[in-house]
Amino acid sequence: MATVMTVQQTRDAEARAMRTVSERTLMARAADAVAAEAEAMLAERTGRIRGARVAVLAGSGANGGDAMLAGARLHYRGAEVTVALVGSSGHEQGLGEAQAAGASVVDARTDPSSASAAVVSADLVIDGIVGIGGRPGLREPASTLVAAIPHTAAVLAVDVPSGVGVDDGAIDGPHVKADATVTFTAAKPCLVTEPARSSAGRVVIADVGVPRR
Repeated sequence: MATVMTVQQTRDAEARAMRTVSERTLMARAADAVAAEAEAMLAERTGRIRGARVAVLAGSGANGGDAMLAGARLHYRGAEVTVALVGSSGHEQGLGEAQAAGASVVDARTDPSSASAAVVSADLVIDGIVGIGGRPGLREPASTLVAAIPHTAAVLAVDVPSGVGVDDGAIDGPHVKADATVTFTAAKPCLVTEPARSSAGRVVIADVGVPRR
């Protein structure tokens, strides 16, 4: 059975890791894992990466940063990536790398139509709205964009599906229903506890260099 770590246990483990490894390095490893799974999902869904349409829903925190870094990697590899910012700001490192790669960036709060168009036409949607600090339910504009995801698009969640209760698996309001979730270091309770478990899809546990103990 896979190791399961609560939010606090995960944060404590990450704090220990960052005594010797930079946050930038940990985020790069996380982004590599997300990008690799995204490529596999695109290959299965569309038969290609080049020219595939990817929408990244990015919140303000590190989870959004991971998603945007993964989006940058996919754009370099030929995908057509649009980042939709759903928070009050964008993670500096992730946003900078996505822009440097040439990905399109739209602010879903001020340009909801462009953000929605990117989601509706996507072959793959990467959920980086909130991470382990999230609570059940989603606010606008994230909730509208999640509702607009077409059934034809593959959905990949970063760490946990946004909008679920991370430690208790609760669902109360709009949330992401993923085909796969790339989580880091260990499974989170919501990935093994219903009803949230059913919204996680296939769970991939990526080792990014954070010790479990």
